[in-house]
Amino acid sequence: MDKETAFDILFNKLTERGLKPESQISERNFIVPGRDRLSNTKFIIASYKSVFFCAYDSYGTSGYSSNTFTGIYSAINLPPETECNIYKKDWSDLILRTKKRKTGIEYIDENLTITSATKWTPSHSLNPTNVNSFLEIHKSITPLKITIQHDYLSLIEKLKDKTIIGIETDQWLYEDSELDLFIDLGGQLIENMINAFA
Repeated sequence: MDKETAFDILFNKLTERGLKPESQISERNFIVPGRDRLSNTKFIIASYKSVFFCAYDSYGTSGYSSNTFTGIYSAINLPPETECNIYKKDWSDLILRTKKRKTGIEYIDENLTITSATKWTPSHSLNPTNVNSFLEIHKSITPLKITIQHDYLSLIEKLKDKTIIGIETDQWLYEDSELDLFIDLGGQLIENMINAFA
């Protein structure tokens, strides 16, 4: 009997939670010799309420062709040029983060780092409740970020060509405690931020 993989575990746990996950696995072994001959991609998508849960993993033999993330995403009523990333504030932000933006709201600026190519920040949607929810998730799941970008995740058909808000980590989440926290609190956080822009 084949050993249950992290992919199988996540799919089953989402099903047990009453979600209806869809999955896709693509394995390609190209005849062309060289570094780019192997490609393996798999993902699971499940919709619930007004958001989408997505776990994605890809592996390729060439450099920078591997990618893993788990996130909760939804469309948000913002113009296409709106974009930013939000992280828990850390000392390494001084070195690692560019295009940092301040909101002028002390509680947000003390706890979060916002990066954006424009000067826009989602300050009115980051009330203390939403900031605290993000920090609570961050205690168990790191790295973690909130992202707002146009056409960010074309993998999800219903989100194509829309401005997307999402909370994501570069891990494949499948442990019960992490899934409960991420789906329940992360999903509520995304819905709260969407409602703030309605």
